[in-house]
Amino acid sequence: MLTLVAAITLCGLMLVVLKGGLSSKNGFTIVGMDVEGLGLGVLAFIAAAWYFGPLYGVAIVVSVMIHEFGHVAAFRIAGHDDARFRLIPLMGGVAISDRAPATQADDFFITLMGPGICLASMALAYALSEAVQPYSPPVAEFFYVFAIVTGALNFFNLLPFWPLDGGRCVRILTETFAPRAAKFVTMAMSAALGAAAVAMQSMALFFFAILGAQSLFSWSQAAMHKTPLTKRRGLLALGAYLFTMGAHFWGGLAMLERYL
Repeated sequence: MLTLVAAITLCGLMLVVLKGGLSSKNGFTIVGMDVEGLGLGVLAFIAAAWYFGPLYGVAIVVSVMIHEFGHVAAFRIAGHDDARFRLIPLMGGVAISDRAPATQADDFFITLMGPGICLASMALAYALSEAVQPYSPPVAEFFYVFAIVTGALNFFNLLPFWPLDGGRCVRILTETFAPRAAKFVTMAMSAALGAAAVAMQSMALFFFAILGAQSLFSWSQAAMHKTPLTKRRGLLALGAYLFTMGAHFWGGLAMLERYL
């Protein structure tokens, strides 16, 4: 019971953090309700269920949706009322806005809140799995699978690989503390993702590595026009990044041990 109370409290705190970003001026819109968005969403569900099995497939897609909505909510808090996301079959999702964040602080907040919002959903799923186990083992199993999937996916997403969220966070932090090394560090993270794609024989990761390599120049140009983080805020950002990655590592350890 204490675990459930703690998880609900964490969810409440997350709602406070994202207050103002949960809906747009056009109403409570999570995904653009157009043929393309709906079609990609349906394909994502079908592809995940076929590739990973129904239980893990549904858990993965729901986890990705929550992750991307965290980015969308953070975009809206930063003044991007046009923010939305798309699901991409077998690859995850992407949050979209028609303009880039104006400051490094906004950029870091938007980037981290994808994994950040998943801390609350992961904790709640673990607590619900424990609470409903005596009454409905199948439901408890789904909550448990969702929790470990969420932890594993977000931990991997926070690794320093460009252009994943972890790579973007590390790039911003590097620009804060060692700006001259930012381009070199980003190139190294892009190469590391390519190497990981080859080692894991993953076409999805290889695709992301190609996109990351193509975005290196445009990111460098855009970063020049953003208000940088102060060193003090950079330390807070670094602490938030490490805590979020560590929490997801702990939450997804059971799945990581199974597949790695």
